[in-house]
Amino acid sequence: MTIRMEHSEGLARRAEVWVDGHLLVVCDNISARERPVTPGPLESVRFTYVPAEGFSWSEAVRGNPSRRKRLDPVRDWSYVGYGRVMDIMPVAIDFGLLRMEDATWTDDESLTGRYVRIPIDRLELHRSGPP
Repeated sequence: MTIRMEHSEGLARRAEVWVDGHLLVVCDNISARERPVTPGPLESVRFTYVPAEGFSWSEAVRGNPSRRKRLDPVRDWSYVGYGRVMDIMPVAIDFGLLRMEDATWTDDESLTGRYVRIPIDRLELHRSGPP
């Protein structure tokens, strides 16, 4: 996967990042407090997201009957994610362009392999390593 910073407004602010030719708007959690990351290739980064409050796994499964895998922009760094649950504990979802973990805990093994719709309040870019 090729990741390139296009523009950042600074730490915890809006940034534009290219991922394999797709432009995403994210919350920048990699810039230094004093200086935004300059445009260019990024190494050792990962994407995470903050899901919308109040979503349930049953709603998520009902929301993707077409078995889509993609991220649809809503506004700024908010998206609707369509993907397939690959693992649980932690829940890992393949959204096509990105594979990310969901912070919403479950031990429901029947979710593995199911297609879901996840309302994403904030897509974030972090340095690789533990959250």
